[in-house]
Parts: sequence; C-alpha cells; structure tokens
Amino acid sequence: MFIEFMNKFFYLARGLFKDQSLRSNSLLIGGLPLIIFLIICGINIQLAKNITEFGKQLAISNFGSIWLLMVVGVSIVAFFLGFSPLGSLKIGGPEAKTSLKFFDWCAVLICTLLAGGGVFWSAAEPLIHFLNPASYFTEINGGTSEAVDPSLAVSFLHWGFLAWALVATTVTITFSLISQKGLPLRPRSLLIPICPKSTVDGFVGDLADGLSVVAAIAGTVGPLGFLSLQLSNAAGKLSFVNDSAFIQTIIVIFLTTIFTISTLNGIQKGIKFLSEINIWLTIILGVLLFFVGPTLWLLQHFLSSNIFYLSKIKEMALPSFNNSWVKGWTVFYWAWFLGYAPLMGLFTAGVSKGRTFRELIIVVCVICPFITNLWFTILGGNGIYLELNNPTLISNELAKSGSAGVLFATLSQLPFSFLLIFLAIILIILFMCTSADSISYAAAIVVSGQDTPPKRVRLFWALMIGFLTIALLRIGSGVGDSTSIDALQAFIVITAVPVTPLIISTLWTAPKLALKEYQRLKTLEDK
Repeated sequence: MFIEFMNKFFYLARGLFKDQSLRSNSLLIGGLPLIIFLIICGINIQLAKNITEFGKQLAISNFGSIWLLMVVGVSIVAFFLGFSPLGSLKIGGPEAKTSLKFFDWCAVLICTLLAGGGVFWSAAEPLIHFLNPASYFTEINGGTSEAVDPSLAVSFLHWGFLAWALVATTVTITFSLISQKGLPLRPRSLLIPICPKSTVDGFVGDLADGLSVVAAIAGTVGPLGFLSLQLSNAAGKLSFVNDSAFIQTIIVIFLTTIFTISTLNGIQKGIKFLSEINIWLTIILGVLLFFVGPTLWLLQHFLSSNIFYLSKIKEMALPSFNNSWVKGWTVFYWAWFLGYAPLMGLFTAGVSKGRTFRELIIVVCVICPFITNLWFTILGGNGIYLELNNPTLISNELAKSGSAGVLFATLSQLPFSFLLIFLAIILIILFMCTSADSISYAAAIVVSGQDTPPKRVRLFWALMIGFLTIALLRIGSGVGDSTSIDALQAFIVITAVPVTPLIISTLWTAPKLALKEYQRLKTLEDK
C-alpha cells in the first residue's frame, strides 16, 4: 500500500516540479530532500533509521545548549515587547483591521500552534514524570504523592509559556514589522535586517525558505505520527482489530485526506471552521473530565503545581546540559517547537493583523499556556490519580503500549468512558488536521511566494506530510521499535538545526524594528 501511494505522490511531485509557473528554488530545496528521504525509506528502512539516529545525536551534541539559552532569551524579549510601551504597536501597521473575532483568533492560535502534540502528550508525559521524576528532582520518590506537583511542573515547562513564546512571538512580530515595508511574509525576510538584501534575494534566501519548510513539515509529521499511534492503540482494543503498521497507515491516510481538503479550502473556510469545532469539543471534554474525575484533587494540584513550577522555573529552564534526561526531554521539545517557529510565526502574523503586540503576547504567553497547563492537569492528573490509588493500573499500559496507550487507558477507567473515548478520538482527529492544514498552507505560501498559493502546491505539501508520517512509522515498526516514537523524534530534531540562525536573529531584530516603528509613529503624532 505504501509503495503504491508513493508512486502516485511522485507522479504529482514530478508534474509540480516541471510546471515552470510553480517551480522555485525554495520548492526544490524544501521538497527534494524530503522526496529523497522517502525513496531511501522505500529502499532500505534500516539505512533510513541509521541516518535519522546519527543526525539526531549530532544535532543535540552541537546545538542542544544553544537551544536551551535561546528559548529563555526569546521569552524575555517577548515579554519586554508585550508589556513595554512597544506593546501598543499593531501587527500589520497602525491602520490594520482584524479579520477574526477575538474568540475565533484565540481558537485558531490554540488549535494550530502546539495543539496536535499536546493532545498526545497531555496524558502520557505527566504520568511518565510521576513514575520517574526529572533528573533535577532526585530527592523525590517516583510514584508517590510528593511526585505529583513536580511531574505536572515539568510538563508545564515543556508546554507552557516558554514553548508558546518560541513559536509565535519574536518571529511573528519581526514578520509583522518587515511586511509593513512591503517585504514578503517568507522566512527569508527574517534575514533582511541583518543581511544585504541582494544576499537575501539570492540563494541564501532560497535556502532559508526551503529549510524552514522542511523543519515545519517535520514538526507536523511528529504529532501526526504520535496521534496515529494513539488512534491505532485505541483501535487495537477492539476484538477484531490489531494495533499494527497497517492500521497506522490507514489512519494516516484518513487524517491526510481530511486536512488536505481543509487546506484546499483555505484559512477562512477550512482552518477557522475546524478550529472552532476543536475549541468547543475541548471545552466539553475538559469539563466532563474535570467533574467525573477527582475534581477537588485536580483543582488543588493545578494551583500547587503551577506555584511549584514558577518557583523552580530557573532551575528547570536552565539545567546542566550534560544530562541525558535534559537531552532526551527538554532539548527534544525545544528542537521540535523551533522547527515550527518560522512557518508558525508567519501563519500567526497573517491571522493576527490588527492585534497589538500586547494582545499577541497576552494570548500566546499567558492565555494559551494557562489553557495548556489546565488541560495537562485534567488529562495527566486523572491518570496520576488513578495510578496513585491503584499502582500499575495505568503504568502497565504505559509499559505495554508506550505513551500512545496512556490516554485511552486513563479514560477507560472513568465514568462514562465510552463517551469520553469517543470525544477524545474526534478531538485527536480534528486537532491534528488543524495543525497539519495550517502548516501545509503556510508551506505553500513560502515556496510559491503568493499569499493565496495554488491548490496544486497546497496539495503537494499536505500529501508530503502524510507520506513522511507513514515512512517514519514504517522505520519504527520495521526495525523493532514497537512505538515508532524514536524515529519520529529523531527526524524532528535534525530538521531544527538549519532554522536556528533565523530564530536567534529575531532576538535582536524584533526589538530593534519595533523601537524604530514606535519612534516613527511618535514623531508623526508630534507633528
């Protein structure tokens, strides 16, 4: 099945690259490496596995410490931009008007930036840290009540304001300010404040665009693969279905079909519609889980774990890099979200026109993390509570099926489990599709250079996400990795390396350009 669909995809790709009206260096740089990787996967899975593992270790060894410092730096600059006088500046310029209502805008941001991965890890990660506390909490005994708050706090570190700031603050603001000068909303534009325009317009700019697309596609492939494993695990609970590579492939094809249709319909019709459904389903499922679970216990630990998190934020955000736990968890997450940043920043700038920098920072760095932390507390907290009161009840499933099995193992132990599992499955599908369609749409914008990219280009990137996911899942199942998560994580980390300079540059360019714009507007007011 995989080979048959790959042949059809290569036929589409060949036609795309031959079309002179659509061909661009960015398309070649972004598309060819991924196509070559797909070919390697089709020929020799073990070779593809060796390449991804070698690349992952090389990336972490050389860039891991840089990523740890960079994430903290981005957050500091973001809060400065949002809560200083510069926060009054508008995305898109002083005359820009909003295209989305505030609720719709929040829904799109929440559902497209980090939602897909968060749905997968919200049940599994807190439980994993509860059973085996992070390396900087060596004095805490895993599996005991004292491990509850630290386990949630570590999850808040990875999915809280540091992560949200990385994907959609300094990058978004830089895109906004340079677009006001008539420059295109493309990753290459991030280099204009620090490089000669002739350089950016040439091969360097093509490289920045193409590699940013590769990184964002890889970042999307990760959660699509994670959630496919989760759905396959759920299907495997049925007596007539086995959790297998075949089922995983069917699920990926199904999800790819949905988000491809959404991508072809554009932002207003497709992405906005799915985001609104996602938000309401999230609210319904969250409320149900909060009240059918240990309500007061969840509320207590939501408050206490956030206090613990903020009290330990320095220790957790800037740990010793010579630590295998940090490399396997925190560095992986920063690499993942870093790969998202250029295209997610571009996407956010496009849907946030008319909003002030302060509104952006409040939503991205306060409201979204608050919702994420609450979600992790409700999902992960229910699992921890069950495990705390009945040891091995959930951890056995974790040992057997990996992270993918934790969510449904938890839901199956709660009242109204059938309804909860049904809503969770729908939510997984919609969250993943919302993330994937926004990335494929943004990738099409970058490589085509058009605000409304041709449908063939949008189709190409949507299908690329689907086929890469299948390929990486095959790597895992083909070389003895029963969960396939290692292969997905390795691919994500590798592709974050090329976009690192782009994000680092925004630490300087975002405040510099914002200050210039603020002074310009003040001068006009004084005249």
